[in-house]
Amino acid sequence: MRIKYALFLSLALPLFFGFATRKNKPASDSGKAVLIPTSFMNGERFYIKMKSAKGDTLLGFCDTGGGSCFMMQPTIDKLALKPLVKTGHIRGIFKMKFINFHDLIADANIPAPIARPGFVLKYHSKPVADSYFMVLPMDKEMQFFIQTMPLDIFLGQNYFMGKSWTIDYIHRQLWANTPLAANDANVQKIGFKKNEKGEAIFGHPSTSIEVDGEQIDVLFDTGATIILSEDGKKALNTSQKTIGGSFLAKSVFDKWHAAHPDWKIYTKADRNADIIEVPKIKIGQHEVGPVLFAERPDEAWSKYMIGSMDKVVKGAIGGSGLKYLKVTIDYNSELIRYEK
Repeated sequence: MRIKYALFLSLALPLFFGFATRKNKPASDSGKAVLIPTSFMNGERFYIKMKSAKGDTLLGFCDTGGGSCFMMQPTIDKLALKPLVKTGHIRGIFKMKFINFHDLIADANIPAPIARPGFVLKYHSKPVADSYFMVLPMDKEMQFFIQTMPLDIFLGQNYFMGKSWTIDYIHRQLWANTPLAANDANVQKIGFKKNEKGEAIFGHPSTSIEVDGEQIDVLFDTGATIILSEDGKKALNTSQKTIGGSFLAKSVFDKWHAAHPDWKIYTKADRNADIIEVPKIKIGQHEVGPVLFAERPDEAWSKYMIGSMDKVVKGAIGGSGLKYLKVTIDYNSELIRYEK
């Protein structure tokens, strides 16, 4: 899996069918800050605990670098949610199964995905007004994906759009409705792909990190996951199937390796990809480390991710670097703040 499944979904579905265009609401409309019930995996990746109308707790994996929001078919089967599944149509041709968010989730404090009128999902010839989770067919790739880590719901880019969030990796907390202003300390801009009207049409944020004095544009990717090979487990002294990671374009990976032969390389540790351990990187105003980066082809960013981003990035910063920080990201004012 040279490009993680979540990234594939972020491209294939929105680009094929068209992602919603929308005017972002002002951050001041966000309301009070709300502590969201979460579960953190080793402080590097996290789930939102969503209480269903039937009283079950569903784990929603949070991936700012992922595609759309969808339900896992095994969860639907396990919890007997089939009566909630509806079949709609996109452009009157393509069938799409879905579950309305408010038919499923009972907790009013849990934010819903943004409405996506541009997706034009219709049910009985009328546009679906409620937020929803798609139900995707199970194939070999999807089966492999859910075997590596537990999850009931995948929360991709459109879950985070239109809101502001504080991800406190240090204290393992997630807060919603935490807007930022440009005059806040240590705040920097993030970028989104926009249409000719200046409206964000995708939710993949570009930010930057600094290594060896060089600024590198990256995707802000809370779901970045390294799937460990047996060699990787041994090298990193863990029995876990997956760990939180970050990604790096091969050209930059090779450059860092050549300039710093003392930096550890874990050969074929991320399935068939190599991992480099960088002692220190700078995120915002803070130096953190060590940080693990898994190698990815340059084309993953220049050919594929450019379809949903405002610029060609050279990788993604995920939990292996973010775990040292408290991060506030405001999709409305397009700002991010890193605190240590």
